[in-house]
Parts: sequence; C-alpha cells; structure tokens
Amino acid sequence: MEASASPAQTSQLPSDGHRRRQRALDPAPSQLQGIPPLSRLTDVSLTGVEQKLAEVLSRRYPEAALLSARSMADAAGTSPASVTRFARKLGYADFAELQAELAVEMRARLNSPPKRLSVDVTGRRRPAGALLREVISRERENLDATINMIDERQLEVLARRLATKTKSLVYVAGSKKAGIVASYFSMQLAQLRQGVRLLNLSDALPDDLLDMSAKDLLIVFEPRRATEVLIRLLTEARDLGAEIAAFTDEHPPNVIAASDFLFRTKVDAISVFDSYAAMFALCDALLAAIVQHLPNAVRARAERLEELNTRFTTWHLQQHMNRPGLT
Repeated sequence: MEASASPAQTSQLPSDGHRRRQRALDPAPSQLQGIPPLSRLTDVSLTGVEQKLAEVLSRRYPEAALLSARSMADAAGTSPASVTRFARKLGYADFAELQAELAVEMRARLNSPPKRLSVDVTGRRRPAGALLREVISRERENLDATINMIDERQLEVLARRLATKTKSLVYVAGSKKAGIVASYFSMQLAQLRQGVRLLNLSDALPDDLLDMSAKDLLIVFEPRRATEVLIRLLTEARDLGAEIAAFTDEHPPNVIAASDFLFRTKVDAISVFDSYAAMFALCDALLAAIVQHLPNAVRARAERLEELNTRFTTWHLQQHMNRPGLT
C-alpha cells in the first residue's frame, strides 16, 4: 500500500481542481501559432517538472535547438516522455516540432548561411510538399509581422513623393541577393515615372553617381548584412543631401536605421536563406499607391511601352488558329 502524503506535503501540491482550472486557462494550440518557442513559456501554466525543462530551454538557448529529447530530460532530471508532454503543452505536436522551431528562431538570429546551416535538425527529412506548406505558413507569419512594424503614414508619404517629384532622379540599389528586389522594383517603377536608375554596386558606381544631387532620392534594399559598398553609397547620398528610403530586416545597422524612410520587414525562413516575400509585398503596395496618384500619366506610359514592345516584336505571338482544339 502506498503511503499517503503528509498534511504539509499535501498543502504544497496543487489540487486536482486547481490543475483543472490551470488547464482551462491555458491557450489552445491554435492560439499559440506564430508565437516564438521561448515566448510561449510565459503563455502556459507549467508543472514543476515542466518548469525545470523551461529553465533548461531558456538557460541553454540557443544551443538548446541542438539538444535531443534525452539530453534535455537528463539536464532537467526527468524523462523523455516528460519532454514530449512539455512540447505538447507549448502547442507542438512533439519534441521534434519544438526542436525545428527552435532551429528556425536560432537561424533567424544568425547572420551567415553557414552558421544557420549548422543548426539544421539532422535526421528529420520531410517531403517537398510538407516543406512547401511550411514555407507558405512561415511567409504568412512574416507578412503579418511586417504589417505590425510598418509605419503606414511613412509609406504614404514615400508614395506621394515618388508620384509628385517626377523631375528628381530616383536611384535604386541592393547588394547581393537584395539586388533581385532592387531590380524588380526599379523596372516596375520606371514604367510608372521617369528618372529611375538602377545602380550597379561595382567599381563603376562613382560614374553612376555623377548626377546625384540633394533633390534626388536613393532607395536601398538591404536585409540582414550590409555590404561595404552599400554603406559607402549611403554615406555619399547623405553627404549630398539626398533623401534615403531603406527596406531592411528587423535589426538594421545604425547607418541604415538613420534613413529618412525606414521599412523593417520580417525575413525568417525555414531554410538557410532569408525570405524576401514581405519586401516584395511592400514594393507592390508602393507601386499600387503610385498608380493611384498618377492614373493618367501611368496610362500614357503603359500605352507608349506597349507601342514600343510591338515595334520591337518583344513578345512571341502564337496564332490562335494554330492551337489544337481552337478555331
């Protein structure tokens, strides 16, 4: 027969009713979606054992992303089964899912792809379809987080400035992979207004800056790590008195954070490469706002561009009559 707990012991243990009330107050797993792993520790009620696991997680972060369930259990003086229950309490299906989320958060805090690659969870391969769903889910979170960081009034002021000050030049730049976003934005913007110049951050950059003046605008795309050449470009534009708009990640260096227009975006990804989905969304919103400010001018430029494309036979036109099943 098991010995009953003493009155002193009983008074220290939560009653069944208290436990039920705690569980009733805990958020549903769906309510925890999008909340980082460490932030969830304060959103749920934890048992004594779970508190010890939470301490291990917090104390040994970020390398906790690399711990196995057995290692975590040993560090907290409990069992792997308790680790699994702890993960479920935090809203994850199992410890493997919690570990994967820890790795994602750790990668987001690291600068270089090799460092982010070093925290990938090994031995847990998933099919491409599952990864696609995870990517889309992550992008939704990035977009929602970006909306909360954006000053919509600043966005409107920038759109109006691009639409009304069409006599000034607009320089667009982005180094490394951000150059893809810069190229996309400058090409679209050039269809809406004149005076758009995409900068090539090479040793020819000084030649491209010959005409820059205080009345001009420099737009840069630079998430995660700024390159030396882009920093020199920002310094030169600032010395000339030109306005600067920067699209960056959550933690830009001071030289970028000091821009006249600053738009932080969430760039988290499930793999080693940053996500630019939120940056592209901002570009599209800005372009759409400019169209609203310049409907007639945009229509005229679109018609002129279409005329030029026709004269240059830009597009491959296939006769409908040659398509099977069509008459």
